[in-house]
Amino acid sequence: MKMNIRRATVAILCSIFLGCGWGYALSQQEQEQIVYIDGVRYIVHEVVKNDTLYGLSKRYGVSMEEIESSNPVIANGLKIGQTLKIKYSEQGQKPAKRSKKHYTTHVVKRGDTLYSISRKYAISVDALLEDNNNVDQAHLAIGSVLYIRRSEMGQTDEQEAKQEIVKHSETMNSVADAEYAYHVVHSGECAADISQRFATTTEELLALNRMHNEADVREGMIIKVPKLSEEALAEREQAANAPQQSQAAGFHHLAAHQPANIALLLPIGKSGKLVPNYMDFYQGFLLGADRIRKEGHSATIQLYNTDATENPEKIKTILEEDEFIGSADLIVGPIYENELIPVANFAENRPYFDGSLETKYRSVPVVSPLANLTQTMSDVVFQMSPVVESKYDKVRSLFDGSRRVVFITSDTTDDAFAGEVREILGAVPYTTHHYIYEHPSIIEKRMKDREAGAIVPDSPSDLSPLLEGERETVFVILSASETEVDRILAALASANISRTARSQSVAPFVVFGNSRWNRYRNIDRSLFFSNNVVMLSTYHVDHSNTAVRDFIAKYVKAFGSIPSLYSYRGYDAAVIFIRSLYDDKSKATTGERLIPLQTPYTFEQNATDSVRLRANREWVRVNYNSNFTITTE
Repeated sequence: MKMNIRRATVAILCSIFLGCGWGYALSQQEQEQIVYIDGVRYIVHEVVKNDTLYGLSKRYGVSMEEIESSNPVIANGLKIGQTLKIKYSEQGQKPAKRSKKHYTTHVVKRGDTLYSISRKYAISVDALLEDNNNVDQAHLAIGSVLYIRRSEMGQTDEQEAKQEIVKHSETMNSVADAEYAYHVVHSGECAADISQRFATTTEELLALNRMHNEADVREGMIIKVPKLSEEALAEREQAANAPQQSQAAGFHHLAAHQPANIALLLPIGKSGKLVPNYMDFYQGFLLGADRIRKEGHSATIQLYNTDATENPEKIKTILEEDEFIGSADLIVGPIYENELIPVANFAENRPYFDGSLETKYRSVPVVSPLANLTQTMSDVVFQMSPVVESKYDKVRSLFDGSRRVVFITSDTTDDAFAGEVREILGAVPYTTHHYIYEHPSIIEKRMKDREAGAIVPDSPSDLSPLLEGERETVFVILSASETEVDRILAALASANISRTARSQSVAPFVVFGNSRWNRYRNIDRSLFFSNNVVMLSTYHVDHSNTAVRDFIAKYVKAFGSIPSLYSYRGYDAAVIFIRSLYDDKSKATTGERLIPLQTPYTFEQNATDSVRLRANREWVRVNYNSNFTITTE
């Protein structure tokens, strides 16, 4: 098997929020909206009753001829409600003073945009524009200084900033020339997408916005585009409303002797340092590919380092400049969703040549190995992490009303877990017991006093009363504290032992565990077995499993280290998806259950039309049995 490793250079696939050919702010003198159009600064004014051309010229310090030249719409006189653009006059304007107490500053560097700066400081776009209304935000000059209002920092989220950008585009369109309009670049759009949408070429679009390459087009920019005719708009609206045929995200079937080209996009390292988790994933992937090689197939694997931080700019260069990824039969990664979206767009319709003179197109599968995707809608994408919607499918029988359900609370509560369990229960009743820790010596004294005939209340740490009766019980521990969870599990185990030793009946019970317990480092794992804990996991390996033991042995021999869960996921990705390239009908697209090592996967599309990706619906139910065995479902 041929394996090539390369480091990718920095770029961005298809857009990140910025401005193109525009600017917007509020004048401190007049509280008017200000826009930049083709580098020229204008005030936006809406005509109201009693406005005259002479009055506007005096108000804004420009000639009547200048106003008429900028606004052909007023050739027949002013009309109430008309929106005018009036060249901004610096006459009589004094620069505002900015105190260090109320403002910090930002020096514009290459790649900065109005939107990226607003996100850096979590400040509103409106506030930035108001405090920097003498800057052409569409073309921020490297080295220029922007004022950042300290009181506004940390006050604006991403959604609010995007809404402000849309508002600015509407203002721009209110004064746009007849031939042009202004378009907000959305997530996943690139120059080619936009030029196609507005019936122009990429070169013309870039020239129209004084840009030199496609990487300059970024999400959130307001860019200048040709205005479509009414007929073209009607055609596009009709096409948008027409029933859509969902594209079948099939695998390009390879003959057994054909080598597969596989692009692997991972944040493998940064600044010369490897990131262990993703290196583990890569090594596991190599072992999975080796298994497929032994089945008679071969592959060329190209590894692209996307850096150890979310860096969609690096993806741009890989997709645009690297010939190998353009011919890939399978793309695995990137890890982060904001990088994955442009890769999915890239993979939806790739040209290929089958020996004829005609260029044909096909989709290329993209595997998201670790992320839980919330925005990706492409049906070429396969999500390996199980979806949240199916998380509790395998434990619903525990809460169907046939068992008694008891919530055990403490001083801290995992509200998210509690809400999820209540949602499963629906109308099924449950009781609640509040646990309070007492030192064992105090509990022992209570018991002695009671044996001596004294009337002593039950200890809040004693959970023996919860085990009375014969009805099977499900305990749900809602504590958010590792220490409290450990103590409650110990108290249940102690109560079970105590009642059994005294020949008292013990209701059969299980503890439904929070999957977050897997992150705990100091909890006594033996308590899982003594309390019959049932947990859900995104991935599970049992070292007593023969296939798992064989994998561990091969991994240690090949790489000199013990595999992590990332290693297992990498192995599974290779086995499932490389093998699917050689299936006449890919099992990964049919909803068939796949078990490459031990953990199962079933890839299905969401029932809603808006989400077309194929996501794994298989959570693993792990049962810790009282005989110290583990079974999975």
